[in-house]
Amino acid sequence: MSNLLSFDFKVSPIFQERLSKALLGENRSHLELAKEIGINKDVLIRALNAGVIPSTRSLIKLADFPGESIDYLINLTDKKASAKSIEDLTFWDRLTELKQLHNMKNGTIAAKIGISRSLFNSWEKNNYIPTLEIAYQLANCFESSIDYLLARTDIKKYE
Repeated sequence: MSNLLSFDFKVSPIFQERLSKALLGENRSHLELAKEIGINKDVLIRALNAGVIPSTRSLIKLADFPGESIDYLINLTDKKASAKSIEDLTFWDRLTELKQLHNMKNGTIAAKIGISRSLFNSWEKNNYIPTLEIAYQLANCFESSIDYLLARTDIKKYE
């Protein structure tokens, strides 16, 4: 994964370009396409016209539609396609698995990446998912891809 300090989680011309290419050939209005993807039309327009990276949930939907990896769309890898996870896991399931694998507790992880421990309760009890910035930090902490962390794929890290 690239260096966190050089990555802009808000706006990315590369995200804009890769998303536009992924959706190339969709000859529908922004409204029709946004409805099919399951996101707000304005989110789609900002992503396509200005490279604004949306919330993690919207980003997942944008990546799912053409079958791309999030890591590819936001320029963390050159691997385009995301192999769908065989297991029906949630982000919390995958995070729990990674914590056990690395023998790490919530407090240790929170201190290591500089987040509040209360976020873990929100993720577990409310089915929330992390912001892209936090997902990036967690993925780095566990040496995985964002797609793996979010349980979108069973490929731990793209080469």
